[in-house]
Amino acid sequence: MDNQGNGWNNSGRGNGQWDRWNSDSSNSSYYNQPTHRPYGQSFGIAAGVCGLLSMTTSCTIILSLPLGALGILFAVLSHRKGKKMSGTCATGLALSAAGLTFAVAMMVYSFVMMPVLMKNESFRNQVDTMTEQMYGVSFTDLMEEYYGYSYEE
Repeated sequence: MDNQGNGWNNSGRGNGQWDRWNSDSSNSSYYNQPTHRPYGQSFGIAAGVCGLLSMTTSCTIILSLPLGALGILFAVLSHRKGKKMSGTCATGLALSAAGLTFAVAMMVYSFVMMPVLMKNESFRNQVDTMTEQMYGVSFTDLMEEYYGYSYEE
């Protein structure tokens, strides 16, 4: 270890050799300068990943809602004043908004169409059979017992 205590071998200075990792600008070349990661890129990538997952899981509704909201949040957090939004961030924002919109539309559609579908005898028999297999009671009895709602006309 050298006398500066930084762990680098700087002992060659006195004999005409220089350490290429030395931060002294008089001896370093342009190509050996340390680089840093671009700032603000991590939130843009997180927005892109959440947007992609939100769009692909939008049929499950449960996963798509939080992923879409997180994607929009990350996109807003990555956008700084006076800076242009990166392509990854814009794509993540668009996919998050689309996934969120599609999940909400699927939820509204399922709530609107459930009473219409339950009037169909074959659909109601399928739902009753599945509910009996899972819970031991038919769907019609379950709805009457817990919610006081009857599908009978």
